[in-house]
Amino acid sequence: RNFYIVQPQLWSINMMNATNMVWDNIHVNATSPEAPEGYNYVQNTDGFNTLDTRNVLLTNFVYQGGDDCIAIKPRSYDITIKNVTCISGNGIAIGSLGQYLEDSSVANVWIDNATIIKGGAQDNIGNAAYIKTWVGKLVSGGDRDYESDFLPRGGGWGSVTNMLFSNFHVYGASAGGVVSQDSGDNGTAKGTSNMLISNVAFVNFTGYLNDRPTTASVSCSERQPCYNIDYRNYTLYTSNNDTSTGVASCEWTETGGVHGVPCK
Repeated sequence: RNFYIVQPQLWSINMMNATNMVWDNIHVNATSPEAPEGYNYVQNTDGFNTLDTRNVLLTNFVYQGGDDCIAIKPRSYDITIKNVTCISGNGIAIGSLGQYLEDSSVANVWIDNATIIKGGAQDNIGNAAYIKTWVGKLVSGGDRDYESDFLPRGGGWGSVTNMLFSNFHVYGASAGGVVSQDSGDNGTAKGTSNMLISNVAFVNFTGYLNDRPTTASVSCSERQPCYNIDYRNYTLYTSNNDTSTGVASCEWTETGGVHGVPCK
């Protein structure tokens, strides 16, 4: 409880093989004050990560940096996170999942009362909340192959179920509530993920995006079409100066599997 992490060299907080953890009032600043504006962040400086972890409570968390504010990684179960502020970076993630040849399942995650802000030193933020899984084939990572010692990645399996993102306040993100199962796609493997996503709800989203016409996006897997993806009381405008709620993009879902937004 009650501590501050400044300029982490990699992930700021990471739990592995952990059970019954309570975290409260944690602040992370993963920026470099001496770098030029727009470049003063470091990749892989995630704020709060879980891996092989069960029964975690995080409250009152503030992150400023250039990567995932929160990342719930493989084999994480029963995670509750409340009162989060994410300033710049990539937003709140479930994933990456399926990056390696293993069961990458995640279940029972509740993230409530999150504020997502385009601002701070980097002045850019990606998604408000997103689920990201890798493709179901082994593929090269291209210019990021150094991360895997130049070995191909992808092909993992498992399920992602019972995800609730509620009471999100979004100010200038590039995307809202997103499901994306195409991480690692090299142009030949889109739609091949082995991860099955179901029972996901984005509830009570307000605010605006950074001039983006697509305010909700669901891109699943032809092998494992996702279902029960629910957008409820979901009102994100395409920009701060617009009253349009934009469009929703839906791909490779079960028929009728997305509710609450008109799929294009």
